[in-house]
Parts: sequence; structure tokens; C-alpha cells
Amino acid sequence: MGMGKIEQTKLPTKLRQIAEKVRRKLKQWSLKGLWVFVLCAAFAISASISALIFLALKTQTDYAPLVILVTTAVFLVSFHSLVVHLAEFLLLHWLRSLPLIVRQLGSHYGLQREEALKRLLRMGEKAIPFFLQAFKTPEDSAPYGDWSGARAHQYAIEGLGRLKVREAIDEVAKALNSSDASVRATAAWFFGELGIKEAIPNLIPLLADEEKCCVLCGSNKERVTLVKHVAAEALRRLGEGELVEDFKRVLERERDEEALKQLRRWLPQYRHPIVRGLINALSNNNVFSASQAAWALGKLNAVEALPVLERLANSFRTPHMLRQVCKEVIPWLRLIATLPSPADLTSIRTENLPAIPDPNAIPTDTLPRPAIAPDENGEAQSH
Repeated sequence: MGMGKIEQTKLPTKLRQIAEKVRRKLKQWSLKGLWVFVLCAAFAISASISALIFLALKTQTDYAPLVILVTTAVFLVSFHSLVVHLAEFLLLHWLRSLPLIVRQLGSHYGLQREEALKRLLRMGEKAIPFFLQAFKTPEDSAPYGDWSGARAHQYAIEGLGRLKVREAIDEVAKALNSSDASVRATAAWFFGELGIKEAIPNLIPLLADEEKCCVLCGSNKERVTLVKHVAAEALRRLGEGELVEDFKRVLERERDEEALKQLRRWLPQYRHPIVRGLINALSNNNVFSASQAAWALGKLNAVEALPVLERLANSFRTPHMLRQVCKEVIPWLRLIATLPSPADLTSIRTENLPAIPDPNAIPTDTLPRPAIAPDENGEAQSH
């Protein structure tokens, strides 16, 4: 019984390996098509030259413009294909220069990625250069071979976080703005894992990120979740659990003034990140949550959100509820935006103002003496 289960488990893995080998062979054979495009490009160039010669000789023919148009189109298509194939070939050659274990971190297969991560973690500090090398690769997926730059970045951040590599903080901070949801979520987990409180302002906007992601975040198996859940957990570990709950209540309760009051207390410290998070929430698929974000932006006098609110209010693709709330708060924010800003007292220059006089610096020896009252006999008193 036990042997049967083992064989059934290995069979799908073996089939995937065979399918991957076949796919790679097909990709390699497709490189031979590069010479076909080179020949097409040569034909297009020669045809274009012939058409130009016809014009130069002023040959009277009605087909000359058509020949020029067709040959130019063929040339452009062939040239574009040539450039694409050349770029893909160079990228494939570059990927082959990476260490095998780094390429496995970016594999399309989760089991292969996880196994490579485990082997690197067993190496300890010796694995740090491999993680950094994977993290510096392009995030785009390669057209040939088993490679995904986004997965390589994600697993590199995962490994750096488990090894507590604080030297990678600056590089991981850039990943919070990645176009890949799994990379953003893993970067948020990294800062929570290492306890880096300086990252709190960059994590708050992710509380409105509802994109799905597939992450490890310290576990041995990938799990599907939302970016905002990982960011919320990271903020809780950094001691800002109350802020997380206050932010969630504003988006989940319909025009709750009490919830907004609780969120206001964080504005002196985190106003800009909170406003950014609410602006991000405007693009949520949850129309109710997006509408609550628009209402909160109006209540918080967030004039920096005006361009986004106006675009949503004028777009026919915006849901009706959200569009109505945007139209409601825009006039108030426009009024706030036109008010004069308070003077910045720190920008006033005082070095050119007259100095305050020092009473001790005034000479008194040349001043007239005060009058002395006479005595009882009418004579001046002597000193």
C-alpha cells in the first residue's frame, strides 16, 4: 500500500518533468525561425530598394505606390520580429549564466522553488549572495525556459527575511511598489519579521491593496491571500494594530463618524500614508469600500486626492455609488484648495531685522546729573 502511494505521487512529477523537457526543445527549435525572419527582412529591403529605383527613374506605373506600401510593411514586421527574437536570445543566454539554484528560485513550479529555498536556507549566511543575485534580476518573465523574475524576487526576499539580513532593507523597500502582488506582500512580511518600524509609513498604503497573492511568509507551503492581510499582520507586529483596525472600520462602516474620529488621531504622525491608502482604496473592486474611502477623503480635507476623485466622477465606467460620492465631496475639496495657506513662520528671515537694544550698552557718563533738592536752609546739599 505504501509503495503504491509513493508511485502515484511520483508519477505527476515525472510527467511534469517530461512536459517541461518537450517544451524547452520546442522553444529551442523556434530559434531556428530566426533565420526565416532574416531572409524576410532581406527580401523586404531588396524590394524597397527596387521600388525606390522605379521612382528615381520616373517609371510610369500604377503599382509603384502599392509596391512601396507592401514592402515597407513587410520590412517593418520582419525587422520587429528580428529585434524581438534577438532580445529573447540574449535574455536566454543571460539566464543560463546564472547559478542553477538562483534559476530554480524563479522557477514556474512551486515545488522546485520551495526546494531551492530550503537548500539555500540550510547554507546559512553563505546563501546571502545567491539571494541578492536573484533579487537584482529583472522582474519580467523570460520568454524561454523555466523562469519568472517576480517569483525569483519573492523567494529572494523570503530567504533574506528568514536569515534576518538587515543589509537588504533598502532594496526590499523598493519591492513594496512592485507590480507583482506576491512581491509586495512578501516585502511587507519582511519588514514585520525584522521589526523595522521605519517601514510603517510605507506599509500603511498597502492596507487598501485587495489584490490576490500567493506567498510563503515564513511557512513551508504557499498560501493564497490578499496583500492587505499580509500588510496588516506586519503592522500589528510593529505595534500599530490599533491603526489597522481604525483604518478597516472606516472602509467597512457606512459614514461612521466615530470610526473616522478614531482614524483622525493618527493624522499628526501618519497623515500622508493614510491619505495614500484611502486613495488606493478608490480603485477597489468593492464599490462600498471605495465609496467609503471617497467620503473619508472629503472629511479629512485631503485636497491631494482631487485629481483622482475628479477623474472617477467624470468616467462613465465608475460605479454609480462611487461616482455620486465623488461628486459630493469634490466641491468641498475645491473650496479647501482655494483657501490661502497659513504662513510658515519658520521661513521668515530675521537676520535683517533691527537688533534689540541692550540697556547696558548705553553710555551714561555724559548724561546730565539729576537735580538735587535743597535742604531746610535753602542751600544745595553737598555730595
